[in-house]
Amino acid sequence: MAVAYLVLVGLPMLGLLGILEAGRNISAALAIGGDWNLEFAADPQCASGSATLRQPALSISQSGREAQITLNDGHATTLPAILNGNVVSAKLLTATVTGKPESRTIEGRISLAGCAPVAFRAVRASPQKRGE
Repeated sequence: MAVAYLVLVGLPMLGLLGILEAGRNISAALAIGGDWNLEFAADPQCASGSATLRQPALSISQSGREAQITLNDGHATTLPAILNGNVVSAKLLTATVTGKPESRTIEGRISLAGCAPVAFRAVRASPQKRGE
């Protein structure tokens, strides 16, 4: 009976402790999911670029290091992205995430509608209240 107890309870417990110890130094990816308003450093020289974006300009859905960025450009352009540390990389966008979760910003460069890349800063959009 004691041997069966050690095999059926003791070994799984040792395995669980080993898994917890192995994952001790693993950290979660930065949380960037949600709606973001874009602020451009200067007016983009390309008329068809930022004029097509409505605020919140970016909607990000995230699962771990992988993210999907949807532009609010009337076409719902979707960009698969990777979060590596604090750097977000996508086909038309490269940016750095800074700040604490409640005051996080994303700053980098984005290419809009075939225009030259332009510097931007993104801040979280304030949540909508029900009924708005």
